[in-house]
Amino acid sequence: MNRQGFLLAEETLKIVIALISISFLVYFLTSLYMSNQNSKDLELAKASLEHLISEINSLEAGKSKEVEIYNPNGWVIASWPRKVLKGTIGFRQEVDDWPKSCSNMNWDKCICICEDTLVLNLEGDDCDDNGICLESDFTIDKIIKIENPPIKLTIDKDSKTIK
Repeated sequence: MNRQGFLLAEETLKIVIALISISFLVYFLTSLYMSNQNSKDLELAKASLEHLISEINSLEAGKSKEVEIYNPNGWVIASWPRKVLKGTIGFRQEVDDWPKSCSNMNWDKCICICEDTLVLNLEGDDCDDNGICLESDFTIDKIIKIENPPIKLTIDKDSKTIK
């Protein structure tokens, strides 16, 4: 009987099981960390958006004001509804798009801070999955990326725009 071959197979099986267990543990810890990070970024986005809306509400008619937004780094600020290209290549058309969180509340307009999905054509679904929205009559002409915070936004009460 070959005892060395039997021990080698047994040790190999233990090593394979250990590697599978370690891989599962690394996957679990990474998922846990990313989940915690996403909820932290959503809280930062909510605080930043609430700060922006409170500054808009405190602004007097005929005035403009600069507001600094600090968080979350790498996310974007957009107003809705906005025109987006939808459809397949060759049959794309511009349509008004909304995040469900705005349309379900029956808001006429809203401002959202959403995770940047690296898509040139930010759609409402992108803000539903990873973003926060609040009602506002103000509009943002183009998407503003929060890079190298703080970023300075200019609020114009007369034109109801944020630049």
